[in-house]
Amino acid sequence: MRVFLFLLASFVAGFVHADEPERPNILMIAVDDLRPMLGCYGDDRIKTPNIDQLASESMLFENAYCNYAKCGLSRLSLMTGLRPASIEVYDHGEENVKAFRERRADAVPMSRWFRDLGYETRSFGKIDHDGWDIPEDWSAPPRPGREGEMWEVFDEEDPGGETIIADRRACPVMQSPDVPDDHFFAGRMTNEVTALLAARESDEPFFYAVGYRRPHLPFVAPKKYRDLYEPDASWLAPNPDAPAGVPFFPWFNSDGYVGMAKALGEPMPDRMAPAPAMAFNGFEMRSYLGVPCEGPLSEELQFDLLGHYAACISYVDAQIGRLMEQLKKSGLRENTILVFWSDHGWHLGEMGAWGKMTNYETGTRIPFLISVPGKEAGRTNSFAQLVDLYPTLCDLSGLEKPAHLEGDVLTPILSDAEAEVKSEVFTSYQRYKGRYFGRAVKNHDYRYVRWTNRKGGIEAEELYDQRADPLETVNIAGDNPAVVEKINALLE
Repeated sequence: MRVFLFLLASFVAGFVHADEPERPNILMIAVDDLRPMLGCYGDDRIKTPNIDQLASESMLFENAYCNYAKCGLSRLSLMTGLRPASIEVYDHGEENVKAFRERRADAVPMSRWFRDLGYETRSFGKIDHDGWDIPEDWSAPPRPGREGEMWEVFDEEDPGGETIIADRRACPVMQSPDVPDDHFFAGRMTNEVTALLAARESDEPFFYAVGYRRPHLPFVAPKKYRDLYEPDASWLAPNPDAPAGVPFFPWFNSDGYVGMAKALGEPMPDRMAPAPAMAFNGFEMRSYLGVPCEGPLSEELQFDLLGHYAACISYVDAQIGRLMEQLKKSGLRENTILVFWSDHGWHLGEMGAWGKMTNYETGTRIPFLISVPGKEAGRTNSFAQLVDLYPTLCDLSGLEKPAHLEGDVLTPILSDAEAEVKSEVFTSYQRYKGRYFGRAVKNHDYRYVRWTNRKGGIEAEELYDQRADPLETVNIAGDNPAVVEKINALLE
C-alpha cells in the first residue's frame, strides 16, 4: 500500500509540474557609475555595439532613475525593494547596514527570495556594495574579486605581471595599457561567467547577477578601447557652472571627502561660499593621482578623462557582448530575461562636478533595459526606478512577491510603451551627515528639490523647468510659488 501511495504521489507531482509554465532564466547586468552615454541612448560618439544590440531586443527606458545617487544605498534599495527612506543608510558604514538588516529582517533580498523559490542564484563582480554581500543569500558564495578590486590598476613596474590593488590615496586616475581584456578583473570575470553558462546542464532556472565596476574610478581599460576616442571641445559639459540662484550644498558633491582632502594635505572648508566650493567640487575624482585637488581642470586633462571614461564603457560593452554570445551558443537566450542597469548617473563636468552624489538629472538618470523573450522591443518615456526591478522580475517569473516591496511593477510598460505606472519619480541625497537633506521630485515638466535641516526646517528649494531648461541651469522656485506648493505636497 505504501508503495502504491508513493507512486501515486510521484505521478501527481510530475503531472502538476508538467502543467507549470517553464520559468525564465534571468541574467542581470549591472554597470557602476554609468550615465546614459551610449549609442542606444543617442550618443553616437560612444562605441557600444553590444549594448546597442541588447537595446534593440529590449524595452529601453528613456526616463529611468536611481533612488539615491551613491553606490551603497542605490544597490541596497534595488536588492531589497525598499526606498531609501525605509533603509536609512546614507553612508558606507558597515555597522549601519548591519543595524538596518536587523531592524528590517522582513526585507528579504532578491537573491534569497529567488533562491528559496527554486532559482540558482549567483553573483559575480559588484552587485551588492563591496563588502556588503551575504554569502548565505546566494546559491553559492559571491565572486566579487579581491578586496579593494575597485582600485585594480596596471603595475607599471612589472608590465608582464598581474594587476595590483592600488593604495586609495596613491591611485592613478586613469590608465590604458596595451594588454588583453582578461588582464583586468572584468575580462577574467566574463571568462568565468561564460564558462559557467557553457557548462550548464541543470533544468533549474538561474538568476545570475554580473556587476562590472568600470567606468567607476579609476578609469582603467585596455589601450585598444582608449584608441577609439579623440575627445574635443564638443565633448565638454555645456553647463559647467553651478545653477543660478542656488547655495553651494545642493551641487557640492565633495562633502563626503573632507577627511580625504585633509589626509592629502588639501583641507577644504566645512562651510563654503560658491567660489571656493566650485574649486573643490568633484573631489572623489580629484583625490586620485593626476588631477589637481583644487582649481580648474585644463581642457587637455578633461579630454583625456573623457576619453578614458568612454574607453571603460567600450571595454565593458565588449564583455557584455561575450555574455550575450554565450547565451545564444548555449541555447539559453530564448528563455532568458536580460536586464541592464547602472546604479546612478555621473557628472562629467556638468555644474563643475565630476562624480555622482547629486539630486540632478545628470546624477540620477540611468540607462535601463529589460529584454523579455516573446515581448516586442521598444522605447518608452514612462518613468521607472531601480526599486521597481524586484517586483517586476517577480512578476515576469511568475513568483509571489514579498510583502515588504515598495516599488512598482513595470510589466504593463513592457507590453505597451505608452503605458505608465507612475507619474513622477523620487530621489534623495544627504549632505554633511544630515546637516542638509535633499528630497527631489521629477515629473515630465519639472524637477523640484527641497533641502531641510536636522530640525526639518527648509534650507533651500530648487525648481527647474525640464522642458525649457533641461540642463537645470536656473532655479525658478522663487518665481513659481504655486508650482512649488503643488509639487511639495508629493513629499508630505
